[in-house]
Amino acid sequence: MSNFNNGAAQELERIIAELTDLCPVEHARLEVAARTLTAARCAAGLHLPSSDASRAVAEIVRHWDSGAVTALEYAETLPEAALDRLLRAAPAWAAAACRALAKPDRHAA
Repeated sequence: MSNFNNGAAQELERIIAELTDLCPVEHARLEVAARTLTAARCAAGLHLPSSDASRAVAEIVRHWDSGAVTALEYAETLPEAALDRLLRAAPAWAAAACRALAKPDRHAA
């Protein structure tokens, strides 16, 4: 690896190790979970209608200490059942969040 500096070589090794340890499908699932967690944390102030999806996402986000670990790191630690629950709930939760964002603020002057 004479063409790489030490930092580039270490980054390449890290990426290759991730690829060998984690299949692309599982990596994509974790990325979607992390994006859902991040969006849910940002949308915490929205008033979403109560639903199975909103309860599932809220329950999983509630246990994430974003000051201690990233969304991806947290997603990686979720039990498979919790990860599956989050991913099943994500589309309905996102649709509800989109509807809530699209509503005009009734308190605007």
